[in-house]
Amino acid sequence: MKNITKTYNKISIPIVLSLIFIIFAGCDKEVSRSPVEPPAPRGFIHITSIPKGFNIFQDGKNTGRKTPDSISYIEAGEYEITLKKKYFKDTSVVIILSEDEKFDLDIDIISNPSMYGNLFLQTLPEDASISINDSVLNKFTPQSIENLLPGEYKVRFSLLNYRDTEITAIVQSSQTNNYIEELRDTSEWVDYQVFNSGIQTNSLTAVTVDNMGVKWIGTLDAGLIKYDGVSFTNYNTGNSSLPGNKVNCISVDELNNIWIGTDDGIGLFDGNNWVVYNRNNSGLTSELINIIYFDGFGNVWIGTAGNLVKFDGINWVVYNEPLGRDWIQGIYMESQNKIWLGTRTNGIFIFENETFSEFSKLQYNYPTFSITSLTVDQAFNLWFCFNTDTSGRNAISFWDGSIFNSFYPGFPEDNLNHIYIDNMNNKWISSSAGLLNYDAQNFLINYTIENSLLSSNRITASVRDNNGIVWITTIGGGLNKFKPPR
Repeated sequence: MKNITKTYNKISIPIVLSLIFIIFAGCDKEVSRSPVEPPAPRGFIHITSIPKGFNIFQDGKNTGRKTPDSISYIEAGEYEITLKKKYFKDTSVVIILSEDEKFDLDIDIISNPSMYGNLFLQTLPEDASISINDSVLNKFTPQSIENLLPGEYKVRFSLLNYRDTEITAIVQSSQTNNYIEELRDTSEWVDYQVFNSGIQTNSLTAVTVDNMGVKWIGTLDAGLIKYDGVSFTNYNTGNSSLPGNKVNCISVDELNNIWIGTDDGIGLFDGNNWVVYNRNNSGLTSELINIIYFDGFGNVWIGTAGNLVKFDGINWVVYNEPLGRDWIQGIYMESQNKIWLGTRTNGIFIFENETFSEFSKLQYNYPTFSITSLTVDQAFNLWFCFNTDTSGRNAISFWDGSIFNSFYPGFPEDNLNHIYIDNMNNKWISSSAGLLNYDAQNFLINYTIENSLLSSNRITASVRDNNGIVWITTIGGGLNKFKPPR
């Protein structure tokens, strides 16, 4: 039985195949056959150019190739090869290619005089020196620069007492492109911003000058910046022991130590080493520091969001106003036992013989309860910045010992952020609507972006150095340097 099964399996395949053959053999239709493909053309054009990098077009169509490259497997015939590149004139060559010919096409673009272009450069004022791609040309505006290869060029203009100005100038084949630039006068105003200097941020909050003339600048979120007149150095929580990156105030003591008040405590910096004071290692009960004031008797007075603090270098003493109305934003010591305090929402207090007493708004008729800054002039008048609140509108006021004398510049919605008085009795008020200057006779000039070269109207602080330069911090416009005419 086993042998029979094997025999059947062996003959079943030939029978089936025979049937299939018979079926196909019985069809009357012709069997289609593919024609034989002709051999591929072997024509070849290799294209190079000086300079390289030109787009290759064949008979008006972009091949997607750039020089040097090849067009392969093309038939005999006539071909127009065009080289294209931005700012260059097109170059076209007609090639008659024989069958299976390999053709080398070399095009020297720079040997064609019509490929070159010119620049005509002017500045206001004239006579600025010209550099192109960082090469000084020993040429001065107005000036024609001829026979330049097409492309984009970095052109810098330099003139004494004016800011260097850099532009991108475009050169095109067989054209003269004109550029005229107005240079910014730096004899009176200079701004230092991220785009034009090494400063780390444009959002600045405070500024002071130390005993060596170095500028120390507080920022909204980038820590502390040192400017020595050449370079900007940034100290932040990532590269130093500064306790917080939001700087509210900066003060310099007699030993040229820099005291920085932040939202996270105090940083004390001697130029090399840091000491940090916070709730963990000092008498501070609030780490939000608004003002740091030195009284001349070896004490540091600190205005915080919670209270008034005294530090004598060893001991900390915290003073709390009985009703908790002591968000201190301004401090001035009239005598060893009498300190004037300006608060954020509760008006003026006098701290005398370690006791708080309210300097009544109702009695003394000062503008509002909201005080942002406090200082004293050459005649020992006390000057205050008041902001608008429900009790009145913003003002700059001075207390002459008998009454408040108030000025109401701008609009009620403007913030008056800081007041600084220089040794010529000029009052510099930083506001959200520009820099206000009351001179010794209290004549007002308001510097804004509309009538000066301020980079922003949002002024946060100012200080004047020993050379008479006013340094101004802004939100959004970086650091400004101003040399007043008087």
